[in-house]
Amino acid sequence: MDLKLRMRNLGSAGADRGFTLIELLVGLLVGLLVLAGVHRIFVAGVKTQNTTSLQTEVNRKAQVAIDNMVSKLRGSSEVLDASPGRIWFIDQDGKNCRFWVSEGTLYRYLGESAGNYSGGVPLASNVSQMQFEYLDQDGQPAASADAVYSVRVLLHVERSSHVAELRSAARLRNK
Repeated sequence: MDLKLRMRNLGSAGADRGFTLIELLVGLLVGLLVLAGVHRIFVAGVKTQNTTSLQTEVNRKAQVAIDNMVSKLRGSSEVLDASPGRIWFIDQDGKNCRFWVSEGTLYRYLGESAGNYSGGVPLASNVSQMQFEYLDQDGQPAASADAVYSVRVLLHVERSSHVAELRSAARLRNK
């Protein structure tokens, strides 16, 4: 009987020995494959978030800039410079207001001085195009700055491969 008891103990001791080296390696390989999949999903999520964030920033900057221009234009009384790429007008407070792009930055000047296009406050960067279309009371291209009744604005902002193109229009209220 003593021999049978020993055999039973040896049999149960063999079952409690643990995993073999092959089993550990297979388990490790499966774990690494799962981690690699999770890593790919994480990296893709981070890239998507960065892309979305950059596009949102470009859109926001363009929207703030064009809203500022249109707001000032709506209260203006007269346009002094009706150039396709810049504008100069008198706002509702009688101040000189100018918008122009220089080296990819959109500037706004608001003040008493009737000087040139310099010394303004930057409104947006990465501006690749800004264009104004000046219309008379009949909706036709204005013959002169005195005949401007409304203004159409195109603003094109680009950063990396992210682009925002906004269009807006304003009728001069005090005209």
